[in-house]
Amino acid sequence: MIPEQRQKPRTARRVSWDVLRVVAIGCVLLHHATLTSISSHPDLGPLPFAFPMSMGASTLMVVSAFFACASLDSGKPGRFLWRRLARLLPAYMAAVLLTYAVQKWIAPEGWSQLDVRDVLFNLLLVNQWMPDVNIVDFAYWTVPVQIAAFIAGAALVRVLRGTRLRVFLWVLVVTPLLLRPLLDHSHVLSVVYNGFALHRAQLFAAGIAIWLWHKDRLKTPHLAALLTVTLIAQAIHTGEYGSTLGFGVLLLLVCAAAAGPDWVFFNPVAKPITWLAGISYGVYLVHQQIGTVVMDRMHAFGLRSWWLLAGFVTSALVLGWAMTKFVERPAYRLLTQSQSGRSGSSPRRSEPSVLPVSHPSTALADPLTELRLAGPLTTQLR
Repeated sequence: MIPEQRQKPRTARRVSWDVLRVVAIGCVLLHHATLTSISSHPDLGPLPFAFPMSMGASTLMVVSAFFACASLDSGKPGRFLWRRLARLLPAYMAAVLLTYAVQKWIAPEGWSQLDVRDVLFNLLLVNQWMPDVNIVDFAYWTVPVQIAAFIAGAALVRVLRGTRLRVFLWVLVVTPLLLRPLLDHSHVLSVVYNGFALHRAQLFAAGIAIWLWHKDRLKTPHLAALLTVTLIAQAIHTGEYGSTLGFGVLLLLVCAAAAGPDWVFFNPVAKPITWLAGISYGVYLVHQQIGTVVMDRMHAFGLRSWWLLAGFVTSALVLGWAMTKFVERPAYRLLTQSQSGRSGSSPRRSEPSVLPVSHPSTALADPLTELRLAGPLTTQLR
């Protein structure tokens, strides 16, 4: 007998969501290649241009929250959580080991101060709770944040409904703002604040709100008010007003994708867009530190400017494809093969995407922040 969920009609793939993922991951790559890498290693510059907008990772977090709501609405929180973990964790762990190996054995001597202890705590996803632990790659802030959000979503989905859920959205946005002035006066509070990445909570509130609006469970004026306060919170937490403005534009595009109709004018290039969107999580995991090492090795051979940027992007795409093909997808199939049904990387089917990506700017902070020298808010990356 065919399982019930396989009898449901499949919905057409919407290219709009793939376009959003590609635009967001493109913003992440450009920001890290032209600004973050050069800030950390000035000898690599100058590159042909600088892209200062740290908004790609934040947008992907909103998209991730949107599709998490769609999955949780199916009424199977345990299944949802297992599938998210099966998608996120194996590739993340492989990326941590690969990134550490590249920095230890391919990068120049003294490139990083990572040791086995750092790698272990990064693999266990507790590095955000331990200020003395070095982070293997600052882009990885999205993974523990998403896992915490998915666990909370699975636990609270049956409790937060209707008015309580709408109130909870405002709590997510406002509470971290109220706690900020207290962080310098309480070490415990600052550890908890940064450990749970409460300064990112507004991103999940925005994704949930857009999903509720898409399902006609939230009025347009309410959505507009919540997204406005979300942008204010984003600006306060990051101190980057230009990036916040860009993030606001991308939020409008997320709303457009959610409301429909699909962006059929992208159909002529739908295949490459879909391919790029499908490997976006893998790209996100391997692009930053490894890409900077690639730039350094190219620089040592006398290559400059556009060549370095091309090397950064190419290494991200090649390694991201390999991570997706040989780690993420096989591990996901292995871990979920006992469950009936499948879920794709974008809304091809009635069950939405499980890709987090980067989702995440996955953006780093300035070099001082990366070295944890900036005080109690050091992990408040963009």
